Amino acid sequence: MNILKKIIGTIMLPGAMFIAMYILCATHGITYYGKWTMWQTLIPDICVAFTCALGIGLQFKNGRFDFSGGGIMLLSAIIAGNVARDNGNNLGLMCLLCMVLCVGLSLGVAILYVYGRLPIIIATIGMALLYESVTALIYKGSGINLVSNMTLRKFCTFPYVLIPAVIAYLVYWIYSDLTVAGRQGSLLSNNQSSAVNIGIDEKKNVILSYLCSGLLFGLASIIWIGKGMHSASFSSLSTASELFSNILPVFIGLMLMGYCGDTMGTLMGALTLSLMSYSLKAVFSNEMGSAISTVVTGLFVLAINVISAQGGVWIAAIKKKMTKGRT
Repeated sequence: MNILKKIIGTIMLPGAMFIAMYILCATHGITYYGKWTMWQTLIPDICVAFTCALGIGLQFKNGRFDFSGGGIMLLSAIIAGNVARDNGNNLGLMCLLCMVLCVGLSLGVAILYVYGRLPIIIATIGMALLYESVTALIYKGSGINLVSNMTLRKFCTFPYVLIPAVIAYLVYWIYSDLTVAGRQGSLLSNNQSSAVNIGIDEKKNVILSYLCSGLLFGLASIIWIGKGMHSASFSSLSTASELFSNILPVFIGLMLMGYCGDTMGTLMGALTLSLMSYSLKAVFSNEMGSAISTVVTGLFVLAINVISAQGGVWIAAIKKKMTKGRT
């Protein structure tokens, strides 16, 4: 596949989405769509979706569906934000705590899964429920709100938001493509028994992958913490919405993997879905826009995955019919 085809395949989805949403906004009299002010607002949304997707996607790529990511980020954000605010709005302390807490909580999931010998879905849901329950017990269940704290929300504003996003990109890419553990994880997801038989230490690989996803969740939390009010969890698996909304770019990334690799593909997925969500909220009221965005996003991801899986078959059938028609 030549470079031009790879470039076209990579930018095709976000490009088509931008054009479609531009037309939608133009027909409703919205003139700021596509201008720099829009991108300054949209880039932080893209970065938080991208970094969260990388943390979730790392385990998904290795054959594990992890439900604990939202709980890990929420608990880490609440502790890190409150401690940093109580210590003179210390931005460095907040970033350090986000990283350390996310890594520690992520390793807790890995240890339960590896040494508890539980199915991954049981281990991750169990730890998600545990982490969520703790958020309701600390700081009187007040959660964290840094919307008006410009010091601590620095990394969720442009251009500083690019720093954790670029670091997350490099962490994911290096681990997945350049390390032995990353390549071994792919072997384990494809054929676990064969990979173990050739000498791959599955326990070590799981712990290393969760260490890496913890780093990614930590980077995501640094951005996410300043994006709005994050309430403590008072209902079971309330953080699952964060998980399912941010796993969608992973699906697009896997679809675009043949053109640009799954890391860049996930970024293109986050860009595509963020463009759609922003536009629908601009055209409709915020609540209605969110509801419509959720429905359209699900249908969009379903459609592109069906096309990705069956597109080649459809094209071959059309070509066959055209050939018969000519003869």
